[in-house]
Amino acid sequence: MSSDAENQLGLLLEAVYSFSTSHGAKVVASVDEKSSLFLEWIPYLNSQKTGVADELLDGAVSSLREAAACAGLGLVRPALLALRTEIDLVLGWIYFKDHRVEWEYLNVSGDGFKLKKEILDYLSKHVAGYGARNGILKEVKKRLEVDPYRLLSAHVHSQSLYTLPLVAELKDVVGTSETLEELPMLAFEVDEYVSDILFSIYAPSWTQIAQTLRSKLDLRFKTPAQKNTFYSC
Repeated sequence: MSSDAENQLGLLLEAVYSFSTSHGAKVVASVDEKSSLFLEWIPYLNSQKTGVADELLDGAVSSLREAAACAGLGLVRPALLALRTEIDLVLGWIYFKDHRVEWEYLNVSGDGFKLKKEILDYLSKHVAGYGARNGILKEVKKRLEVDPYRLLSAHVHSQSLYTLPLVAELKDVVGTSETLEELPMLAFEVDEYVSDILFSIYAPSWTQIAQTLRSKLDLRFKTPAQKNTFYSC
């Protein structure tokens, strides 16, 4: 290893250590707090496993942990990718758990993983009431972005001047504390987005869903009529 590479790696380690010791625990705790909805869904979702593509749901939980870990180290772009991956894996699980043949083909050939739009279109077409319920939840969303996946994709793919990486030296991959403070809010955007998709699917089984999740959702409805419409779709 050249002396310059060794020097830059040393500075990178110092930057990671400095951020993680000063801000890491707070950031990790905040990401965890802002992801509480998805974590509360896990017991119910585990009960819906079919033995097909169970790994995708487990991977979604792992992606959330990965996002928190990267955020705690100050690594912004890997954290954003992990949050987007969480969405991909949840959607993938929702589809493939009921499609054994397609799942087996995917694992043999590497082809056939469904895009987000394909899965959402599938849900709208095949899950009774999904579109109506999801439309209501968009009307009462607390998150800023209707679809945070688009925002995350813009960063992952560097789709504009505002999302390009600026790394002159290795240590520059560590974000500022101001930038890292935004990650928990992005975690919340993803959390509510994923939870709303799950509620749009599983609302007819509301008696089996955790009371804490239902209580948080019910607080978002603006009128009793809106709530009744949601649960009766």
